[in-house]
Amino acid sequence: MEYSWLVKMDRELHYGCIDSYGNLTAYESNGTCRKAAYVTALYYTMSSLTSIGFGNVAANSDNEKIFTCVMMLIGSLLYATIFGNVTTIFTQMYSATARYHEMLSSIREFMRLHGMPNQLNERIMDYVVSTWAMTKGIDATKVLNYCPKDMRADICVHMNRSVFNEHPAFRLASDGCLRALAVHFHINHSAPGDMLYHCGESLDMLCFIVSGSLEVIQDDEVLAILSTNDVFGDDFWSKNRDNIGQSAANVRALTYCNLHQIRRERLLEVLDFYHPFSISFARNMVLTYNLRHRVVFRKIADVKRERELAETRKNEGFDQISSDHPDH
Repeated sequence: MEYSWLVKMDRELHYGCIDSYGNLTAYESNGTCRKAAYVTALYYTMSSLTSIGFGNVAANSDNEKIFTCVMMLIGSLLYATIFGNVTTIFTQMYSATARYHEMLSSIREFMRLHGMPNQLNERIMDYVVSTWAMTKGIDATKVLNYCPKDMRADICVHMNRSVFNEHPAFRLASDGCLRALAVHFHINHSAPGDMLYHCGESLDMLCFIVSGSLEVIQDDEVLAILSTNDVFGDDFWSKNRDNIGQSAANVRALTYCNLHQIRRERLLEVLDFYHPFSISFARNMVLTYNLRHRVVFRKIADVKRERELAETRKNEGFDQISSDHPDH
């Protein structure tokens, strides 16, 4: 005991807590000595755990050396656990940002490799950045694939609730019908200037606008402006079920848009299975704009000329009848 750090500390600091015989009885009666002993023990333990080891308090006896070795091992394991968990936390915090920058780097390299024009580069980057801002980099398809069929249908119904609640065509649909429809809907994001339909493309989807504005263009003339809760495509459920129509106009995004789309064959499949719902759907679904129909433009001057010609022919007819009448 005379070689322990406690005896050494008492002699160096002249506390007088240990008598000449090496007895520690004074520690039990002297509060100052007891306090100094506990504080120094805590100081030594912490310096051992943290592997600092200032050296002013060191192990002298065999028992103290064994205790020091144990504290070093515990401290090493404790530090490895703490730093490992902290590293994992920071990695998870910045993993989405790292994937975002990695994706941007890959896209820039792809555009540089294929020599994309500047205008197309800007459209691509605008679309990528806006889509990431809306989805936060989460792949909804991958998330849905993790879930069982029943849960996936519930998620899809929730994601498409704005379409089902705003359009009267879905109000009489049963829960099973809505679930069958919801799993076939796809959510599409578009940036300003993106072309959603080109003239001549097949009308194989029915599109519901959840947010944003679109314009319908034919022969460089704006025919309509579509906005939230509007529907465009082709009325293939009531007629033209056997052939797919072609778009007679272009559809271009004016703002950042959120579209919910369902493919033609999937919708017809659900309508054929749920016959009562198909009757209600055909009666209540109204297209805001039918892209199959082509608008015929006529100049005002041509319309006036045709009216004048029609009026002239009409007057000539009256004159001919008057000349042939027996009273004349």
